[in-house]
Amino acid sequence: MRKRVLMKNYIVCSLVIFVFFSCENNTDSLTGLFNNTKRLNHNELTYESDYLMGSSGKMLISDSVLITLDYNNERMFHVFDIKNNKYINNLGVKGQGLNEFLHPYSLIHHSHIDFLSYDLLDNSLKKIRIDSLMKGAIFYEKMISFNSISNSMVIPTKHNHYVGFGLYESNMFKLIDADGEDIGLFMDFPTDKETKKIDHRNVALGYQGSLAINPDGDKLVYASLYGTILGIYNIKEKSVSQEFLLVYDYPQFTVQNEGGSMSSPITKDGISAFTDIYVTDKYIYALYSGKTISKLGAKAFEAQYIYVFNWKGTPLICYHLDIPVNNIAIDPDNKKIYAISNLPEPTLVEFEIDL
Repeated sequence: MRKRVLMKNYIVCSLVIFVFFSCENNTDSLTGLFNNTKRLNHNELTYESDYLMGSSGKMLISDSVLITLDYNNERMFHVFDIKNNKYINNLGVKGQGLNEFLHPYSLIHHSHIDFLSYDLLDNSLKKIRIDSLMKGAIFYEKMISFNSISNSMVIPTKHNHYVGFGLYESNMFKLIDADGEDIGLFMDFPTDKETKKIDHRNVALGYQGSLAINPDGDKLVYASLYGTILGIYNIKEKSVSQEFLLVYDYPQFTVQNEGGSMSSPITKDGISAFTDIYVTDKYIYALYSGKTISKLGAKAFEAQYIYVFNWKGTPLICYHLDIPVNNIAIDPDNKKIYAISNLPEPTLVEFEIDL
């Protein structure tokens, strides 16, 4: 197994320097890239009010409120007051009626009073007020709807436009203006020679993963779910450029396109790689499994390693968790990691850190 790290830095004369590292890694994980490794023990959070979580999804911390998605429940948002150690409610009904959701896929910080969620099946960004959640209700404003059904994720940027990620016929990212019109397509997935011959939409299926944007809205991180790939990108008004790219291994998938449908199933050797990412203004936290899916099934998506990078891509520290977790969120001060772990029911836990 080989790793490849590409960095791009700008100096005063605007000369671009590419530094390549390519060597055999004597471990079976990314931990060898990190000089600092620390084991973390969890603290299970208990509340006066019980909660029942089906299948946990993305998490978000806004001020003292923690929101987590639930993909296997009648109501799709769980709300916790982490400052006062309270479970608030389980909200968000599935449907097409007023203030209902089809498939909220992401949680995106917007301001101290609201956050955004991209509804994958409705192809729209919805702005949700936090004060309504705290009162036991949910109200949203549909911020924008998009014309293309190829978007898997859309995130607003600081430039009054949006960056899309999805099943495109070429490239990796799409910039979309404030009216929902395409500006252009940018960058592409790092692939081997054989993969370049495949229909790009199949490649996008094999390279699906997590996206997160920094609080300033001008840097984006991508982490692959099925291959050990992490990239950092600069978002500008009319372009997307690469800041950093780490490639340790590629997604292992095949192509099965039949009856007008497209599929890129993972092979028996395929792994669950970066299962989640979360960012603050200073750091990128990448939750990593590295387990073979064919051997462990759903358990392969439970991870015990969090790799922390800065926004230049410098590896800072590897956290080894004492229990496997599904999703993570980090407080803005970088003092606590919150996560959902199956104990055996999905349970909110925390880990103390000091960065």
